[in-house]
Amino acid sequence: MTTKNQIRTNIKVTKVDASLGLVLGWAIVCKVDGQPYFDLQGDHIPEDVMLKAASDFMENSRAAKAMHAGPDRGSILFAFPMTEEIAKAYGIDTKGKYGLMVAAKFDAEVLAKFDSGEYTGFSIGGWYGDYDEEETA
Repeated sequence: MTTKNQIRTNIKVTKVDASLGLVLGWAIVCKVDGQPYFDLQGDHIPEDVMLKAASDFMENSRAAKAMHAGPDRGSILFAFPMTEEIAKAYGIDTKGKYGLMVAAKFDAEVLAKFDSGEYTGFSIGGWYGDYDEEETA
């Protein structure tokens, strides 16, 4: 039986494009240098679980918060799952980093704070089902 669990990720900003109003970063990191990545809470999200969670998030939510708190201040416009398999299929060298890349569009006040460097991160949340380690191998 699969149960739904909430996932919340903190995204460190990789790039701000003020001309398009976009803030870009990695929403989920699955692997670094080809090895499983564990976040500060000790959580690891395998690539197949990330794909399922990202699909649900993009279909049903897409909300973004500024600096991980408060009400929704924007939405995720783009999300691209960069798994090891997808990177190989597209001929992309990720330097060993795999996960979910996103671009968010925030209101003008929040975008200005990202552009100035005052804000350095944002968060998204979604749901995923439980899985067995054997199922993801």
